[in-house]
Amino acid sequence: MTNLQDIGQRIRTARKAQGLTAIELAARTGMHRNTLLALETGRGNIELVKLLALCDELDLDLLLLPRQAASQRAAESQGAGSQTELGQRLQALMGRGGEA
Repeated sequence: MTNLQDIGQRIRTARKAQGLTAIELAARTGMHRNTLLALETGRGNIELVKLLALCDELDLDLLLLPRQAASQRAAESQGAGSQTELGQRLQALMGRGGEA
């Protein structure tokens, strides 16, 4: 299951990959910098509308998957060398390269 820290880390990674400061991204999405930083550290509890605005600004999709599919995806990403092409592309797009 994805938790708040996971989501926040992915937001921060995408923000930095695009060369944006927290102040710049917060201004673009109409939120306070402290709200964004709280989210990025896994302590934030923002409205869904604001999360969607962040995803839109960072060119990210928010996916809702059945737990079975999410579990399978997680198992694939943990397997050494058994990662699918889609998994590799997703990690590259997230700026994580080949990290597991």
